Amino acid sequence: MTHTAIQSKDYIKNIDFEYVETYSFQQQAYYSDATRNTVAISWYDNRITDLNGNLDSSSEKISSFRRNSQDMIKLNHILETEVANLPSWMCLPIYRDAIIFYNNTGEIVSALNVCFECSYMEDDKGININADESTYGLLKSFLISKGHKIRT
Repeated sequence: MTHTAIQSKDYIKNIDFEYVETYSFQQQAYYSDATRNTVAISWYDNRITDLNGNLDSSSEKISSFRRNSQDMIKLNHILETEVANLPSWMCLPIYRDAIIFYNNTGEIVSALNVCFECSYMEDDKGININADESTYGLLKSFLISKGHKIRT
């Protein structure tokens, strides 16, 4: 698989959506630190959605908000942070949080998978979403304010 990357500010400005749902998932023991650097977790096993767009069975919806809400304004501001310091950890990301963007008919437009342990984001199509180091702290605080229990 060829890895392509875009900046988070380009990712968020190119999504046409009506509302957002945030999710927590993969909190169980199978996804512990012991499996982090193994090939035990396949590419799609590690994402909020599978090849058919179905949500991971462990997913729990935490919050939702509309495109023009104050929460979306905050999220836009976070993802529009200029990339000055790009983190590059040498570990396999295990996504435990996700932001899913839906159109007006309830179809998934894009799913942003987030690993706060590795400071890494990737969408549901395998595109790496490059973000500044500070974006992860801001995004983490935002999701915690929505009810996410983020481990670090």
